[in-house]
Amino acid sequence: MIKRTRMQLTIRNAAVLSIILISLNAFVFFVMKDMLFSQIDKSLTGVSNKLTVAGVSASTTARALPSLQAKQTVIYQVGQMNRPVFQLFWTEDNMPIQLPASGMFGEKDLKRLQPDHFGEHPETLKLGDQYYRVFNSSDETTSPVLLSRADGQLQVGTKQQLLTNISAEVSMLHRLQMILLLGGFIGLLVAVAAGYYLANRALIPVRNSMEKQQQFVSDASHELRTPLSVIQAHAELLLRHPDHTIEQDSKHISMVLQETRRLGKLVSGLLTLARSDSNQLELDKKLVSMERIVQDGINKMTMLAEVKDIILRGEIESPIQLQADEERLHQLLMVLMDNAVKYTPEGGVIRVACHKLAHTVYLEVEDTGVGISPEHLPHIFDRFYRGDKARTRQEGGTGLGLAIAKWIVERHGGKIRIESKPAVGTRVLVTLPAG
Repeated sequence: MIKRTRMQLTIRNAAVLSIILISLNAFVFFVMKDMLFSQIDKSLTGVSNKLTVAGVSASTTARALPSLQAKQTVIYQVGQMNRPVFQLFWTEDNMPIQLPASGMFGEKDLKRLQPDHFGEHPETLKLGDQYYRVFNSSDETTSPVLLSRADGQLQVGTKQQLLTNISAEVSMLHRLQMILLLGGFIGLLVAVAAGYYLANRALIPVRNSMEKQQQFVSDASHELRTPLSVIQAHAELLLRHPDHTIEQDSKHISMVLQETRRLGKLVSGLLTLARSDSNQLELDKKLVSMERIVQDGINKMTMLAEVKDIILRGEIESPIQLQADEERLHQLLMVLMDNAVKYTPEGGVIRVACHKLAHTVYLEVEDTGVGISPEHLPHIFDRFYRGDKARTRQEGGTGLGLAIAKWIVERHGGKIRIESKPAVGTRVLVTLPAG
């Protein structure tokens, strides 16, 4: 599944990057083409209004020019360069007027240059191995111009055409096109490599999530199997002696009840985490008294602490109010205190402190227990993670308490931190917003 997903992401990422690259190359090419031709077109259309025939305006009537010969080349300036413009004249029926220097265009070229083949805007035309920009500079309202041919005959030119050689610009565009194509091909290879890299990066959280899910299923199955196996074994022992009284089999019944409670606690924890992961578990926030929640928790854990000869001391600042889910805060406190009692030996001390500073409520649970090894601290909030699994199972733990505690704290917008040293003790610090 991961390989197939990686391939799909690579293809999609490469496709997106390729589209961006191709679009950018096309944009650069067409912008450069427009920049090259726009100045030429602007000059062509501008110079058409200033053209003269033998120094006389093109509006001069034919009668006023009995034997006038037209100039065929006009020079105009583009930026810092002088560019020649060729001037052609056509009769009403699209016949070219052969001027002295018009031999540069052959018969086939003249057919392609007929004014009817072009629109109102300048267009590019290839004649032989040269490229020209062609512009019809006169329309039907233009006054006719009397022109003389080489043989001395006179013809009336009613259509005027301007041409300029743009082979250098076209050659530049062709080179740019080749550069962009080569760069685009290299870019496609880079896009594929980048797509593969991005796909791997995108799959890191997916892979981690799948690994955690597999580990979670494995741990949950193991944790569920243990109490079920114990219940099954003691139930079978009960069936072997159907004539026994409850008193005689009280040991087996007690064990079944103990494992059933542990199983119920485990299922409840799994359900809480599953609902929290799917955002189905909402908090019922309201104004609560934190000092009362802490005092209730201390009262409930006092008896368990006394059984193990543990001193349970509370340091509560009053009053402390905050917007929170009272039931979840009580659950958080019981998880922390229960762990402290479990891992604190006889004669130890557990300190529970609660105070407020500015807009933050601080909750501390500190014990003088066995502590946690440094290598286990980074994983202490992982589900089912336990440093000493055998001992925790004997204590009735499920490995889900701290994971639930972290979820409760984070859903309230707070933070939880654990500091611990082996054989010295553990300190849990919870900070919650008081607003």
